[in-house]
Amino acid sequence: MSEKLQRTPPYRDTKVSVERTKAQIMELLRSYGVEGIQWTEYRGEEDLKFIVQAEVKGVKRELMIQVKPPQMFTRRRVKGRGLVTVPHRKQAYRLLYYWLKSKLEAVMWGLSSIEQEFLSQVTVALPDGSTTVGDIMRDYIARDALTALPAPEPERKTVKAEVTEA
Repeated sequence: MSEKLQRTPPYRDTKVSVERTKAQIMELLRSYGVEGIQWTEYRGEEDLKFIVQAEVKGVKRELMIQVKPPQMFTRRRVKGRGLVTVPHRKQAYRLLYYWLKSKLEAVMWGLSSIEQEFLSQVTVALPDGSTTVGDIMRDYIARDALTALPAPEPERKTVKAEVTEA
C-alpha cells in the first residue's frame, strides 16, 4: 500500500529518545530469546537484523530477520523558513518497538508463528541483490508474475509401440 492516510503520526507526543527506544527494542528481543541482534547505519538509513529460531515444516531453522524503521515526516511551518519537512525519528522508533512487541506477543501466545509474522522480513541472498522475501514478492507482484494457482501440467501423450523380431 503506497497511499498514505492523512492522520496525526502515532506516538506524536513521545518524549522517549531514539537511543532509549533502540535499547528497549534490544531488551525486548532478548526477553523473547532472540539472538544476533545488530543495528546498522549506512548512508543515512538504519536497519535492525536479528536471528530467530523457527520450526518450519518440522525442521528447526535459524532465520535472519531484517527490519527498517519507518520513514515518518510531516510538513510544518518554521518561523523564518516557511513550510519545511520535518522527520519524526522518535515516533518512528516507538512505532517499530510496538510493532515488534505485538508480533512477538502473537507468537508467544499461540496466535501466530514466527514464519507467519516475519516472512516478508526474512533475509535471503540472491544473485539479483534481493535481500528479503518481501522484496522478491513485491517484484513478482509488480511484474504480474505471481499466479494464484500453479501452472497446469502439460498434457502427456502416450505412444504405443510393438516390438517385432526380424
